[in-house]
Amino acid sequence: MGNDGKSLSDVRVIDFTGELGPYAGKMYAGLGADVIHIEPVTGNPLRNIGPFYEGIQDRERGLQFLYYNGGKRGMALDIRQEKARDIFLRLCSTADLLLESFAPGYLDSLGLSYDILSAVNPKLVQTSITPFGQFGPYADYPGCDLTCSALGGFLFLAGIDNDKPVRACDNQAYRMADAYAAVGSSIALLFAKKTGIGQFVDVSAMEATGMALENAAQYWDLEGKNRRGRGKEAGSASVHPCKDGFIAIVAIMGKNKVMWDPFVKWMQDEGVEGCEVFDDPRWIEPSYRLSAEGYETFCRVFEGFTMQNEKLALYERGQAHRVAISPVSNGKDLLENPQLKHSNFWQTIHHDNLNGEVTYPGAPYTFGNLEWRFGNPAPTLGQHSAEILRELGYEEDEINTFAKEGIIYVG
Repeated sequence: MGNDGKSLSDVRVIDFTGELGPYAGKMYAGLGADVIHIEPVTGNPLRNIGPFYEGIQDRERGLQFLYYNGGKRGMALDIRQEKARDIFLRLCSTADLLLESFAPGYLDSLGLSYDILSAVNPKLVQTSITPFGQFGPYADYPGCDLTCSALGGFLFLAGIDNDKPVRACDNQAYRMADAYAAVGSSIALLFAKKTGIGQFVDVSAMEATGMALENAAQYWDLEGKNRRGRGKEAGSASVHPCKDGFIAIVAIMGKNKVMWDPFVKWMQDEGVEGCEVFDDPRWIEPSYRLSAEGYETFCRVFEGFTMQNEKLALYERGQAHRVAISPVSNGKDLLENPQLKHSNFWQTIHHDNLNGEVTYPGAPYTFGNLEWRFGNPAPTLGQHSAEILRELGYEEDEINTFAKEGIIYVG
């Protein structure tokens, strides 16, 4: 922990990740660690993925890169060149943690295996984040978020009956791997602090995704059922339209009559037309709620009510009746959410190079003593290359030569 006791300012992290892995480094940057993001001299591929600030496609305007690399310093390095590898080794000698997402064996092929890195820094923790891990029959397969979501089972859960699987927006499998990489790295860093011994941490996006399946595998193991979504079981985790969007409701689970009764009373208190049909013991049976008649009846009566009301009003009135109902929030709703405003969750950062501001998600957690902050805007390509090399002891003429030879890029 840093000298002030409120940050990780004495921790140095080298973040050599691309589309997979950047959030792991961001979690350390948010707590004050010196996180150095290394990217190729041609730029991190994440820079070219939209959406882009003000819709203008440019490597300095990609919003995903700007978010995931906020709070980090940036260095552009062509690690394929021998002199660049020497720089990388010197940088590793000063670091506590290396986060990387190269294909298995790539760093080894450059003479930068963990054995080599740990020889220059025995305390170094190296965390590799890849689609399928370093070992096993899938290790050398190419992968992406979609394939990890599919092979990990996550895709299958989001669907109903025999409908095709549904992919969650953006790269959820990658972000799960990032989160596990941050946690696993923290444990290894604690071990290194106690023993002086670093280690290699292997993170598989497919395995991280498998951890998100809750009890889906156990359903098959114990009951022979492939568990999926419950979207057409009336009132049991079903989604319904309302005046300004959608709401989700769990009015009953299984045969839990104690949940259903408050829902029925709410409908009666609101004077919902046709709600008398809900005061019937058939609704306590899952088989009826799953039937076409049950689902159609529930939707007809309940949606006749919801379509006359906005989601926030439904949320407040339903919660007042102890009914588990929630609005389905969109981006606008989240920016205006009173709970998130109260916690100052949203952070607005000014970017000089954009001549504008961007609002980002803030702290993923709140500590009693540690202080989280977004930090400086994400680095432009090569923004801190020269600065970092000076810290490593390189002279100005060496730095200029490196830049001319394409070993580094200085922004």
